[in-house]
Order: sequence, then C-alpha cells, then structure tokens
Amino acid sequence: MGGTGRIVKENSKGVSSLQIYLVLALTFSIGVAVFAVQNATGVDINFFFWQLQNISLVVVIFGSALIGALAAGLFGIVKQLKLKIELRSCKSLMEGQKAEIDYWQKKNEESVKPSGEKEGLKDNLDEKPQDG
Repeated sequence: MGGTGRIVKENSKGVSSLQIYLVLALTFSIGVAVFAVQNATGVDINFFFWQLQNISLVVVIFGSALIGALAAGLFGIVKQLKLKIELRSCKSLMEGQKAEIDYWQKKNEESVKPSGEKEGLKDNLDEKPQDG
C-alpha cells in the first residue's frame, strides 16, 4: 500500500474539497483582517473579573479569531483520535471474523468425503426440517 491513506474528494473539474476549503478560509481571514484594520479604535473589555481598557480592536478581533481557530483545531484532534480508536476496534473485530470464517471453511472442507458425498455443515444447511 502506498500513499498517506487520506481520501480527498474531487469534483468534476478536478478541484479537491480541501482546496476549496483552504480558499474559503483564506478569503474569510482576509475579510477579518480588513475589518480589523478599518476599525482600529481602542475598546474596553470586561470579562467576568478581568477588565482591560483601551485595547486596540485589531488585537481583540485577531485574539478572538485565534482562540476560535485553536478551539476548532482541538475539537478536530479529539474527533480524529476517536475515529482512530474506532477504526482499530473495527479492524480487530474484522480479523476475528476472518479467522472464524477460515475455521468454518476448513471445517466444511474436512466434512466433504472423497466420493463427493457431503456430510456435516452443508447437509445440515440443505436439509429441510421434517414434521414429525
């Protein structure tokens, strides 16, 4: 197997969803930056017991955007870890089921007589129950 194992969907024009996401994020970031620079006045901030006076609105906007990005990244990492744990569990379950299938196939092959007559599993599955 090669590659990173990452699947990126592409639309009919060959543009990946990741590229679209990055362009939208960059556009939004530029919009926030322009808004912040145009509104560079000083503001007072009260947050529970904290009080900051005459802080530039640019700092407040960029700080808020940074905290939001960090929170989104943290949630993304947690979700990714949960998915990795679930994938590992599913792979383990699948390996157990493959081993069980191999066991029953071997058992079925052993039950086939050289003359072509079958006994055991296949006969039990093919027979219909008889009413007594």
